[in-house]
Amino acid sequence: MNDWNDLCDHISAMGKVAVSFSGGFDSTVLLAAAVSVCDDHVAVFADVPMLSERQRRIAASVAEGIGANIVTVRLRWCDMPGIMNNTEERCYICKKAIYSQVSRIASENGCDVCLDGENASDVSADRPGRRAASEFGILSPLKDLGIGRDASRGMFRDLGLNVNVQKETCMATRFPYGSPFTEMGLKRIEECEELIRQISGVNQIRMRMRDGAAYLLTSPETIRLLTENETKIRSALLTKGVTDVTVDLKGYEG
Repeated sequence: MNDWNDLCDHISAMGKVAVSFSGGFDSTVLLAAAVSVCDDHVAVFADVPMLSERQRRIAASVAEGIGANIVTVRLRWCDMPGIMNNTEERCYICKKAIYSQVSRIASENGCDVCLDGENASDVSADRPGRRAASEFGILSPLKDLGIGRDASRGMFRDLGLNVNVQKETCMATRFPYGSPFTEMGLKRIEECEELIRQISGVNQIRMRMRDGAAYLLTSPETIRLLTENETKIRSALLTKGVTDVTVDLKGYEG
């Protein structure tokens, strides 16, 4: 638990903190640490249009489970101009809108600093949203303490939350950069992914669109559940207008 103690001590020295909370592993660990050392904290959940209802439910359950003081801010498409063009600036546009609200709420509540859940494993990754965090002075305790993805997942498990959290990404990631998306298109993919979960029993699923075709990705450990139910999945997706379906047999990590 050295990482956990270091994280708590680090946050405790910051004063009143505002945490940008997404409901994922890293921001949950960060927020749980803030709750444990700082009664006077604020957690800001930015409800952006690219989130699935599943992500919203998970975030609400996690926040309740750790007893956090949550402020939910609903962002609209007009708050993120140009994001539906799906350029490589997509994440920057989104994070800029989110951190703007986190900073505003932090200021209104007299917070000393704003924090996010970026971890040390994220440093080498291409993360356009990091530029937005720098612009708003958002600090990343996990990264600063050298706490990476595996250590963060371990701390999450130690929290003992009765919530089935999976590593989720925003629904816009289902479309490659340069391929514009619509609200209707995002909703259709969300519905398709829910159908796949119901049929196969896979929790973590992403249906990525490329050149009109759907590619189904899950972790390497659960690919078998997709292939065993591929015929049923294809039939179900056909009802949603998806005619070209491929199961990615490599899967993804994380």
